[in-house]
Amino acid sequence: MLLFVKIIHRIWNFSTTVILWTYFLFGYLFLLALLYVPAIIIAKNMATALQNINHVHLRCFFALTRALIRRTKFEIPDQVRELRSCVIVCNHLSYLDPILLVSIYPRHLTIVKSTFFKVPIFGWFLKSTGYIPSAPNEMMGAAMINNLEAIKKHLADGGILFVFPEGTRSRDGKLAAFNKGVFSIARYCNTGVNLVFIHGTDKLFQPGTFSFHMREKNIITLEVIASLMPDYQGDDFSIGRVTEQAREIFEKKIAAVQAGKK
Repeated sequence: MLLFVKIIHRIWNFSTTVILWTYFLFGYLFLLALLYVPAIIIAKNMATALQNINHVHLRCFFALTRALIRRTKFEIPDQVRELRSCVIVCNHLSYLDPILLVSIYPRHLTIVKSTFFKVPIFGWFLKSTGYIPSAPNEMMGAAMINNLEAIKKHLADGGILFVFPEGTRSRDGKLAAFNKGVFSIARYCNTGVNLVFIHGTDKLFQPGTFSFHMREKNIITLEVIASLMPDYQGDDFSIGRVTEQAREIFEKKIAAVQAGKK
């Protein structure tokens, strides 16, 4: 009987994974033909139009995820959803993290490894949407510097820039070193930095797999754990100090969660 239950669970996991990724991939192809091309021709701001289309698509993706995976709940408070005109810095646990953030914010930019821009069609989409390429081990390369004014205008118009300063997903929940580039961007744009803690995405979609894990009860939460507005013009301002301050705040939050606190 136990073996039969395990087989049923595996079949359900596999079927759900196929349904979700089929929607994810073919949804893009459908939108490409139905909406992306008209957006390129009609929209006054193509990047903004594509950001909104991508937002709607991924919002539907997570609505489908909620419908199929009932043991996972999402808790995203209004404080997170209502962030505007700011830089958002997050910890990084899963491939789901960036697409979850896109599903929350209609006007969004993010930094993507430059290698993804070389992928046919996908690379064109990233560039057309206004996403910014970055080398694997840096965040302030030539491509980023060329986009600083566009980022500044995007933030002034109510958009957000979300960044994972670790640069890659954590495999054990521990924080890697933070790249200072995002804080240099915030300084250039003279905007605040909101630290958003992500929890639970790695349980639903574990690093190293392409399968959704549905048997375990799980709550995915996003929480603003700090809002930083450094005195960028102050004599004692230091990018390194702000970077370390942000990392320490995340480390304290992780320690509290591991200790069973909120």
